[in-house]
Amino acid sequence: MRLIGIENFRLTDRNKANGDAVFEVNGQKLKADFIFYLQGNDCLSIRVGRHDLRMQTVDLENFIKENRLGLRRQVKPDVERVRAEVRARLLKE
Repeated sequence: MRLIGIENFRLTDRNKANGDAVFEVNGQKLKADFIFYLQGNDCLSIRVGRHDLRMQTVDLENFIKENRLGLRRQVKPDVERVRAEVRARLLKE
């Protein structure tokens, strides 16, 4: 199981975001919804949401445990971007 990237990163609540983690598994591209719990522009925790049934939940949870720091660093620019988009939208209103 190899992570290709995280797509469709979006805020779903004030301090929560979701993103579609795209994996390559046995030559197939499979998606899993990752839930990112935020504080400010930092990611505090990551959980597994809905995912393709061809992947085991325990495998995805182990992937997050083993790569937590790298995932948090990877989504930091996305967190900053979506927070800035929300602020800009609120200022227009």
